[in-house]
Amino acid sequence: MNISQMEYLVEIVQSNFNITAASQKLYVSQSAISQFIINFENQNEVDLFVRKNGRITNLTSAGMKIYQSSQRVLERYYDLENTLKDASSQQKGTIKIGIHPTVLRLFFTNFIPRFLSENKEAYINVVEGGTLELREKLIDHAVQAAILVHPTELNPSEFEEHQLMRTEVAAFMSPDHPLATKRILKWEDLKNYQFVTYNEKDKVYHLLEEKLEEHGGMSNLLFTSESWDYMIESVLENNHIAILPTIYFTRFMKRVDYIGVVEKRFEDPISYIPVLARPVKKVYGTVESFVFNSILEYFYFDDETLKYDY
Repeated sequence: MNISQMEYLVEIVQSNFNITAASQKLYVSQSAISQFIINFENQNEVDLFVRKNGRITNLTSAGMKIYQSSQRVLERYYDLENTLKDASSQQKGTIKIGIHPTVLRLFFTNFIPRFLSENKEAYINVVEGGTLELREKLIDHAVQAAILVHPTELNPSEFEEHQLMRTEVAAFMSPDHPLATKRILKWEDLKNYQFVTYNEKDKVYHLLEEKLEEHGGMSNLLFTSESWDYMIESVLENNHIAILPTIYFTRFMKRVDYIGVVEKRFEDPISYIPVLARPVKKVYGTVESFVFNSILEYFYFDDETLKYDY
């Protein structure tokens, strides 16, 4: 079987043996698929499908084995295609980086446009997602680097990590909220109030779930979102709280002040430590190394908007 024949077989099964639906998904004619079935079965003297009233309805036992083998081969084939595309991209100066939308918005607004305008040989392809989602993409080599949250639970022999900052999870609320008068919060203070936070694709959700296990769990969770701005702004006209990372940088604090919300720290805070992670390699591409090192340098030294606001 060649790759096209395997794709035909897999799509027929996944389309519930509907030849019309399979042909539409494969962008081929129905006759092409019908001809594949006839020719394959005749040439190999094996029945792939069970038939009823002239229509295929299921796989034979032999067809099932061939179908399962085809799935495995196609998976390897598509992995190879992706590897070739990534290799080609790296040679052309492209690097894929996974970045959480909030981190991207607050810290890379200046960096990426400025970096690309000053380095014509490089191109950054940003993949947005929750930190846990990006962790899986990094493991699957769908991105070459990602900004994750410690502890990442990545194998240190396979991935290297570089801390970008260290901060904590805080509570954001309306100035009129009952808890706004408290200097510092305890986790048990949340038991009488609804809250919002990042969704389950993000590490913060699971860190918060673990912390609240002794204080009623997540029973007061109102909703989750990927948007920091939306959750922060939603507390102004409502009585709920946004439980999100706080970052002691000028740009972040100006944004909070502009929106008009109150930030409260916790007595026993959840640490929030973003790290830049990438696979361990013997040799890194020139552009890959340059972009990676530029990000580290940017967080520590370069942009005035990223200086700590003590």
